[in-house]
Amino acid sequence: MPTASDTVITGLGAWPNASTAVDQRSIMLPASVASDARAEVGDTLESLTFAMVVDRNLAVEGGIPEADCQGGDIKPSENGMVYCRMLVTVNNLTVAGVYEEAPLANPTIPANALILHLDVLEEAQRQALMNNDHVYLAMAVDRAALPTSSTADAAEWLDDVQRRVGQGNYTDAGISLVYIDIIGGTISFLNIFLGLIQTFDYIIMVPIVILSLSVLVYGLVLSLEQRRREISIHRVIGADADRLQRMVLVELGVMSLVAWLAGYVLALAAVPGVLSAVGFMAFEPSGVNVNPALGLASTIVTALATIGLALLFGRSRSRRFLEMEIEEGVRRTSEAAKPKTWLHALCFGVGGIGTLDTWLELQTGGDGLYSNFFLEGLLGIFGPFLLWIGGALLLGRLGALGPQLMQLLLGRTPLLKDVRRGLKGSGSTESVNRLAVIMLLTLSIVTLAAVQGYTGTLVDERTADAQVGGDLQVNFETPVNMSTSIEVLRDVGGQDLAVSATTTPSLFLRSSDGDAYQTWIVMNGSEDVLRWGEQSLPGDDVGTSLGVLANGTFSVGEDAAFSLDLWGSGRDGRSDRGDDLLEADDDRSEVRRFTYEEVNITVNTDDAGGLPDLNVLLEAYRVTLALDLSYVDLSGSDLSERDFGVTDLSRTNLSGADLTGANLSGALMIGTDLSGADLSGADLSGAVWAPVLSPFETPTPGFTGANLSGADLTGLFGLDLTGMDLNTTADLTGAICPDGVLANESGCANGFSQIPPPAIAPLFITPGAVNITVIPHDLDLRYVGTHEFIPGVPAATLPSSLIIGEGTWRGFIGDDVADNHTATTWTFALPDVDGDDLKGLRASIEADARVGSASDWTTAHEAVERNGGLIFGTQGLLSLQFVVASLAAVASSFVFLSLVLNQRQKELAILQAIGAAPGQIIRLVLFEILSIVLMSMVLGVGLGIGLALSFNGFFEVFGFIFQIFGGSSTTITRTLVYPWGSLALVSASVFGAVVLALLVTTRRTLAADLASVLKGE
Repeated sequence: MPTASDTVITGLGAWPNASTAVDQRSIMLPASVASDARAEVGDTLESLTFAMVVDRNLAVEGGIPEADCQGGDIKPSENGMVYCRMLVTVNNLTVAGVYEEAPLANPTIPANALILHLDVLEEAQRQALMNNDHVYLAMAVDRAALPTSSTADAAEWLDDVQRRVGQGNYTDAGISLVYIDIIGGTISFLNIFLGLIQTFDYIIMVPIVILSLSVLVYGLVLSLEQRRREISIHRVIGADADRLQRMVLVELGVMSLVAWLAGYVLALAAVPGVLSAVGFMAFEPSGVNVNPALGLASTIVTALATIGLALLFGRSRSRRFLEMEIEEGVRRTSEAAKPKTWLHALCFGVGGIGTLDTWLELQTGGDGLYSNFFLEGLLGIFGPFLLWIGGALLLGRLGALGPQLMQLLLGRTPLLKDVRRGLKGSGSTESVNRLAVIMLLTLSIVTLAAVQGYTGTLVDERTADAQVGGDLQVNFETPVNMSTSIEVLRDVGGQDLAVSATTTPSLFLRSSDGDAYQTWIVMNGSEDVLRWGEQSLPGDDVGTSLGVLANGTFSVGEDAAFSLDLWGSGRDGRSDRGDDLLEADDDRSEVRRFTYEEVNITVNTDDAGGLPDLNVLLEAYRVTLALDLSYVDLSGSDLSERDFGVTDLSRTNLSGADLTGANLSGALMIGTDLSGADLSGADLSGAVWAPVLSPFETPTPGFTGANLSGADLTGLFGLDLTGMDLNTTADLTGAICPDGVLANESGCANGFSQIPPPAIAPLFITPGAVNITVIPHDLDLRYVGTHEFIPGVPAATLPSSLIIGEGTWRGFIGDDVADNHTATTWTFALPDVDGDDLKGLRASIEADARVGSASDWTTAHEAVERNGGLIFGTQGLLSLQFVVASLAAVASSFVFLSLVLNQRQKELAILQAIGAAPGQIIRLVLFEILSIVLMSMVLGVGLGIGLALSFNGFFEVFGFIFQIFGGSSTTITRTLVYPWGSLALVSASVFGAVVLALLVTTRRTLAADLASVLKGE
């Protein structure tokens, strides 16, 4: 329920305080109600009637007798129920303000609540509310008492509260409380959804866990290597082996404990930041207070994994040192075990196959190297990890060979001519090899996180683009032309408002086979208004695609491609799918003839020769119907198994609705929009379907894309006109046709029944009562490829639809009709308005009486911006990976190089002793190490790009699942984005850290006493 002043639309009043609300009899109206009522701030409502439902019954069971609703009003509703309502009328109310509705979150409060103070009601009215159980006692739950250990514990606690409240008897009159839990149901759903989210999060965080363990292990190796010589010297002077091992383990235990505590605190502190991410490396407060907590079991596991691993590794290494011969132990270097190169190459090869398959799928839109579902899933999950680990170990050896490779290129140049003999093959040094592996691991994760993070941000933006279409989309109450739509915007936003507009008309075209297809028209100049994406139209460049589609061409959705037997349906495998813009000389492009049928319907009346009056006949027919649901918007609603029998559904919007098993027998459907509806198993026997019978109303899509599988259409009366017949349905499998024949046998080729119900039969059997003329207009159009969506257009029907340009559209309908085209939905580009200003403008426009509804890009983007094309928190996790891996790359390069160069102090001192100048030594070390680092950086970024490609299939699958769960009608393909600037910044930071570590360590070595260094002191 709105309680904050910031929900009031700017310039449309304010929330009154309690005394003002009572004195002035104030009422707050939601924007939708204010628009419908044409009410403005300061207007006086002479009377306002509230209706309270006190009884209900199904219409098909006879409804409610008047004797059972004395003093009340009996009213049928759209859900097939008949209600008894008690009416309470309040007089002389003053509109204090208009507020913007928030999303429905409380089932006890309607989405469009009218708000006034309780004291405005008279005592008798308040008593009527109480007597009819229409007063809610709101009870706030102490969130501190709600268990946070798990959602299951929270649900159990709420169930216990519900039982205790419901069992209580709180007054002598025996009044009981009915507990309505608005939290528990959400938690039950979240328990299911949480399983998917946790699975995804665990998998996505595996790389950073492996990286952390790798850095830990390699750091321990280098650190313990420093102690190997020390342990051997202690053994020479008689130290006890057990004491030496305890000394090492205590040191490791203390350091790992401190490190784990620091990491634990930092992890908890990072949680709010992760959840506040609104894009990759972009953060805004979420407005939700988060108290991070980790269960005892999880805490113990992480502690054991960190401290235990350090102790186990330290114990094994120290024991090996103690078992060494003293002579081997005091050496500066030790023999390392030979790596299993064949195993690393096998892992890298298997992972590379998965990456190549993903790359081929992105490039061709086909099945890639293989189409087996099991193999696809197996390599989709394990392939990236095999590629990453195998690639790091294998390419790490190549990175360690950097000095040798660079010598071949620069060995004879003046840069290295005088130090060439001093260069050492560092590729054989175990410590340097480990440094190369760490660089590969860290930079590959940095690349993976950056690529998928920026890609997720782009997916969020394109999701908002597809939903709204442009900066603003407005649905007007009545059809208007472009100049009128812009005038409305400027009336609200100011006459100097920079604005451009477009709309996306549609019509129905019939192919040479007789099938009708809904066809959308892309208007000239739409590229300046609509937010097009590469995925929407065929081809890689939207501008080129729009130019090709402008005149004489068409594109199709995959379903339409299949039914028209065109390339691009994807039904024949990889060779029959792709995002190609077909040229005129391409064998896959074909020329097809389409027909637009211009339908003119004339309904004669009594004044035209004693013919039956349409309005009188329809009114007489409507009287016989149980319910009136005409002109109701029920699009996308779940109406399965509902009873709409003998109901007036004229001009009702049922597009995309779930009507499985619904009863629509005997319903009146004049101009009813059933496009994309699921009518499987529905009963439409004896129903009446007809197009709009007025030349001033636009035709509706009819049954386009509807699923009528298993439906009973016996006796369904209607008019067979293009786009309004049964040939446009998506599925008729198992249906009974209007003539009583199974659709599997006839395909309902005979169309609708031509025997009208008796009540309206005179209209159709009287000669001259209805005159229908059809004028065909034919054009030959060239096929240019498949499309996926049009920004701002509902995606449900696009797979089975066509897209043409404005020039083609004018060729079908004529310039005069096109120039005078009007529409209810217009999309606008507002270059000077964005952010909160755009949201405010949208709210103000919604409150205008000429506007039915509006949506803006900022609000649509805010609804998905924390998802990264996946689910809430994804962008935070990827940002965390990027930061952690970047810091690990910088820190590990500095620390590891310091340790490596400390091991080589004696070698550098020898070079200095035999006459090498300090500048030569610095140049020698810089070249040797930097060649390894640069090679590892290039290989690491390349491995990261391959890893991002390999992981993209995994992200695509979960992205599709989460977008569907989130109610998105258009699922956006994850087209990878490569942020070279961010990757260059991280690489430069690593390079700077390496140079700093080299200069500091090398200068310290040069400044040391040669004799002490050579003695090993």
